[in-house]
Amino acid sequence: MKIRFDSRKELSPTQEHGLSVLYAPGKRMAFRMRWYLILFLVASPLIWLGGRLTYGILMIDAPAQLRLPILEVRARDAGRVDQLFVMAGEQVQIDQPLVSLDNPEWRARLSQLAAMPKKSVPVTNTKLDTRERQLLKTRVSRTEERVQVLEDLVESGAVSRGEVLAAQSELDAFKADLLAFERREQLARQSPLSVEREIIQQTAEQQWLKTRLAALSVKAAQSGRIAEVLVTPGENVGAGTLLMRLERLEEPLLWIYLEPLNISYAAIGQPLRVRMPDGEWLAAHVVQAVDSAGRTPTVLRGPFAASEMGLQVAARFDRPLSPRWRIDQLPLNVRFPTDWQQMLSNSREFIEQISDFIAMDRTPTTAPGSK
Repeated sequence: MKIRFDSRKELSPTQEHGLSVLYAPGKRMAFRMRWYLILFLVASPLIWLGGRLTYGILMIDAPAQLRLPILEVRARDAGRVDQLFVMAGEQVQIDQPLVSLDNPEWRARLSQLAAMPKKSVPVTNTKLDTRERQLLKTRVSRTEERVQVLEDLVESGAVSRGEVLAAQSELDAFKADLLAFERREQLARQSPLSVEREIIQQTAEQQWLKTRLAALSVKAAQSGRIAEVLVTPGENVGAGTLLMRLERLEEPLLWIYLEPLNISYAAIGQPLRVRMPDGEWLAAHVVQAVDSAGRTPTVLRGPFAASEMGLQVAARFDRPLSPRWRIDQLPLNVRFPTDWQQMLSNSREFIEQISDFIAMDRTPTTAPGSK
């Protein structure tokens, strides 16, 4: 399309409403520039679209995400968090204590076993045993009444909840004494062989409880940095509950979501460049062969991108990454070097296919003319 500048002012730039204007010839370029500006504004969407298509053909870009090696620290058994020795962001060494757990039920059972006799007890005076049992039962009964009264007073606001808890603890202690007394009487009435077997079982159970309580404390399996702490002191946890996440000191991986069309760039050792958030480009290379595909995460998609499947390519930086960029799931962008030979080969094949299609389209039309 050729633009014609044949307006009245363009043909007679020195005339303005019958007057002669000396500087009017300089407006000739202004008219021309105005038309060029209008054309540029009208064609700018097409220029932008063409530039994007050309850039997509010449440059192989793909979204990526930084993945740090994370070790999950979990509880071995059910218990209560007694103490936390670390905070999020702290550096830890191997075998360093992380969290101390306790199990009140095991502690109570251990105290109960410790109160039981370790050897056979001779037969004692029956009258004294009866009086001791009666005394223990009286203590339990009185303490129960006291707990009931305190609970009624709590509802009216006369006493605090702490006094009720103290009374309940005293009641539990009296019940434990009564249970230990009855256990001693039972052992006294048993035969020596049964008593000895019972003592062996108690000792084994006591040792098992001590071992399990000692194993509740969790230590660092590897050196690293505490990425996240998920529990607080006093919290009850179950077996397998996630306590914290430990970031290992290994180099992070790059998970690249590559279009299946560009699978030739996913070979092991393929070099690439990574654009960091501050604009710096870092060198990296592919370290694993592609064996899976997945949907590109939402944070890595463009504003108008569809939810498409991409090849999951694992890459690693050529040099150690700066500590300030060691952020799990950090969104990045990578660029693969253009394979010009492959691109020229594909272009040549495309041109040949178009030529064959044109030749096939002309063959039926030229055949009748030859006759």
